[in-house]
Amino acid sequence: MNHFPSVIAMAILGANSMMNFASDFFTTNALESVSTDEISKTTNDNNITRNQEDKVPVPHWKKNIDLSDLGNDVIVKKMTYSPDGRYLAIVVNPMHLQTDIVIWDMEPDKKLSHIHCPYNYGDLSDHQLLWSRDGKVISFGAKHQWQALTGIELPDNPAIGRAARLNKDGSKMLTIVGAIGEPSTIHIYDTANWHLQKRYADGFAVETAAWTAEDKILMGVHVTKEVFGKTFDAHTIGHGPDVALRLLDPAGKEPTRALWFPAVPDDRPDYLPWKQSIDVVLSVSNFARNQIALGAGRLIDGNTLAITSYFSIDDIVHDKVSTGTGGMVFDPLGKYLYIKSAMWFDGSRPVENVIINTATGKQVGTFDGGDEGIAIRSDGRQLAIGNQRSVQILDVQ
Repeated sequence: MNHFPSVIAMAILGANSMMNFASDFFTTNALESVSTDEISKTTNDNNITRNQEDKVPVPHWKKNIDLSDLGNDVIVKKMTYSPDGRYLAIVVNPMHLQTDIVIWDMEPDKKLSHIHCPYNYGDLSDHQLLWSRDGKVISFGAKHQWQALTGIELPDNPAIGRAARLNKDGSKMLTIVGAIGEPSTIHIYDTANWHLQKRYADGFAVETAAWTAEDKILMGVHVTKEVFGKTFDAHTIGHGPDVALRLLDPAGKEPTRALWFPAVPDDRPDYLPWKQSIDVVLSVSNFARNQIALGAGRLIDGNTLAITSYFSIDDIVHDKVSTGTGGMVFDPLGKYLYIKSAMWFDGSRPVENVIINTATGKQVGTFDGGDEGIAIRSDGRQLAIGNQRSVQILDVQ
């Protein structure tokens, strides 16, 4: 797996903003409809003794799931446990530009079904593999879906859009509809009957979206021609690279709130005069504590929009920490974030995965293993980590 950590980290944080992003950015440059006091939780002190907290649940290797029978070129990309924790759905690339799904029964420890996908979902970071609430159906969101335990392809569901995400209890699924960089619409589906609710994103281009614990939707948005020069959330959009995090209530009971991050000057020769100051990529949700992972090194509160930083920009830029290029998961109680580092392309450094305390933003532990992809069982007692042609199973104690 050819990973170039510096390049990946810069992409996650916004390649145009890395070195000029000041450590006090959130209190000096964010114009938002919530007070700056609400984002004062930013934490920069990560120089702590590892595993210093009492009873930090540290993963330890238990066994491997060998997938080498799928071919010499097979690479594990991502995975997810069934709601009851008995089955592990493993997304693999058996060869270039091809994606398969292997359903593994964890109790007799054997392959249960093998699915050939029509598209290369494995290399699409915004396409998560989703289980239905009853554990019978798997999909990447829109259209194609399969019976998990048999691998039989089912009729397409009516959903459209990308970056599908399930809410806390799996009763609703959101997708983002619209061309990249153009005005977006959020589609919200009832997963029981596929009833559709549409919410227009006010002319913004939605890059990513995630559910909060209160069934609201947090969106990372970019400026389009439709909104340029207009005022939203008390912020007048004066530059194309302005970005925001906007909190939408699908029920329409509360007004949309936002954090704005204005563009900053770019003094590099041959570049445009303004650049994006921060990335607004949202990944996994911590429903237990109503948090969402934001880019590399930050957590955002799904209610107050307070931001907690657990890695400094300098540490990320200089490859001192794991940025989660291999994936990240929260434990079911929401106390810890397990961050998966990707394997170095030249093997010059060992893979070091880290554990973050979500309340303090401090690193409290490390664990070894794996290359790409991470999943946690619903009881929090087991992790699965992709390791090229195998999956490592780790007990969490």
